[in-house]
Amino acid sequence: MQALPDACADPRTRPYLEQFRDVHETLSGAGVEWLARSRVSSMAHLCSGGFPTQRDEDWKYTPLRSVMAHPFSLAVGGHVPDDPDRYGVPGLDSLRVACIDGILDSRCAPCPAAGLSVQSFSDMLARNPDQLKSCMGKVSGARSHGFVLLNEALHRDGVVIEIAPRVRIDRPVELLMLSCEDSALVLPRILIIASEGCRVEIVEHQVSAHAGSGLYCGMTEMYLEPGAHVKYSVIQNQSRSAYQVSGAWAELAENSRLDCRTVSVGGALTRNDLAVNLTGPGAHCDMLGAYCLSGRQHVDNHTTVVHGAENCTSNELYKGVLDDRSRGVFHGRIRVEEGARKTDAQQANNTLLLSRGAEIDTKPQLEIYADDVKCSHGATVGQLDDKALFYLQTRGIDPAAARSMLISAFVGEVLQSVEPQPLHDYLCALLDEQLSDPGTGEPGP
Repeated sequence: MQALPDACADPRTRPYLEQFRDVHETLSGAGVEWLARSRVSSMAHLCSGGFPTQRDEDWKYTPLRSVMAHPFSLAVGGHVPDDPDRYGVPGLDSLRVACIDGILDSRCAPCPAAGLSVQSFSDMLARNPDQLKSCMGKVSGARSHGFVLLNEALHRDGVVIEIAPRVRIDRPVELLMLSCEDSALVLPRILIIASEGCRVEIVEHQVSAHAGSGLYCGMTEMYLEPGAHVKYSVIQNQSRSAYQVSGAWAELAENSRLDCRTVSVGGALTRNDLAVNLTGPGAHCDMLGAYCLSGRQHVDNHTTVVHGAENCTSNELYKGVLDDRSRGVFHGRIRVEEGARKTDAQQANNTLLLSRGAEIDTKPQLEIYADDVKCSHGATVGQLDDKALFYLQTRGIDPAAARSMLISAFVGEVLQSVEPQPLHDYLCALLDEQLSDPGTGEPGP
């Protein structure tokens, strides 16, 4: 087994190395040899490589001074609210699963559904550790940056969701990811295995049960077998003082489909990594995002789509609304590998700035190494149309309502296909509330 270093090249990693030495023998799967080796290796690489800085191209516009200003202590659990269900999506008829500070809450298990399996990482490691070994870190690029390494080394638990072949789950599976311990490091791990020909909708709802700070650093890995169809929505509604660096990675086999939607309204600083590998012919992904910021919030959406097979398609649209002194970042990359003929890949980032102090850095990219493809990318930045505002006011609509109508219409393209209706209504209400109550929040940088 690789030895842990005595010194850290990046001093910001030292507190986490010390925590690892204290708790690694109590983490889930401590007796599983391959996982123990992986944890030690990840911590060793974190100590040698450190956390990202603005010298890294992928982090150029997202300074981490405030995140690194004080180290966070690993959540220990036990801060459990009396009724976790009250933090769920109102009115949504879902199969709800609750994770409290990254640990599956046995009190909030889903109703039985034929063909659906939901279990904790710790239970999976006890029953069938080899299945996890074949999946964990295989699609995420486990050493892509320091926060991924931090999760790989120190995650306490997580959720494994499996859908049996050719099964259709009629109700959404709601993953309620609750952050309950103030000023804590929360490291949830989610694994989704969608078997051949299945259909499922999963809503990952990230919410704070407190108004304090903390660092939420989650990892979600998805494997879609041939013909599988997964609708995957992420709702980020953390405390205005919280920090979040999370990622989702997906591998799509032949003729599978992933519909992914990310809505960000909470947090002082949020970094979203989303990477999709289209490995089988005929695979398709939709990647839609909406971010609505005010105060001094900062959101960085970093996406990658790799077309690795013929006849694959992808459609990516991110829309942002920035008010006050908030800042948004969009870095979207499409890569078409050699031999990936008949690729159709579209990407767009459109941002609405509501104040002079708001700022967006957008960087769409195309890398094409194949012939006979159709690809496009673009970005727009603008303000509300004064003529449209005046027109609405001449029809008797007050200025605030007219402004809200235009913003809703702008974001509507991302939300219009959201089903069921309670989920759609909840997302619209979150965006409306965000713009009507700017708040202050800690400065992201």
